[in-house]
Amino acid sequence: MPSGDEQSSLNTPARRTIDPLDRLRSMRVRPDRTRDLSMDMQAQLKSLRKVSRTESALIEAWRTAAPDDLARACTPKGLRAGYLEITVPDASVRFRVDRWLRSGGQRELSALAKTPVRGVRLLIGANP
Repeated sequence: MPSGDEQSSLNTPARRTIDPLDRLRSMRVRPDRTRDLSMDMQAQLKSLRKVSRTESALIEAWRTAAPDDLARACTPKGLRAGYLEITVPDASVRFRVDRWLRSGGQRELSALAKTPVRGVRLLIGANP
């Protein structure tokens, strides 16, 4: 029968073996179960502010650069995939806007708004 001294030396931390399963559990990286939406919301708000600034700048550039009769008759709707969409009341106004844009109006709009405009889509319809 072993003496008390031998038994106590077997239970010392240096002698204890770590269970392999416990060792694996300590290395396991568990994903955080809680999801914080604040970062996603901030990114969305930043994107919306950017779109709003861009469209506001384009609308203001349209009012400034376009000839007065065209600026009153037409309504810029917004920017989609780099194309400025403008609603015109009829085909004759569409023709005049198209001629103005081709004669340098599109470059002027893009320069004033400080936004690249790939093109302009003229949509015939009632202005709101």
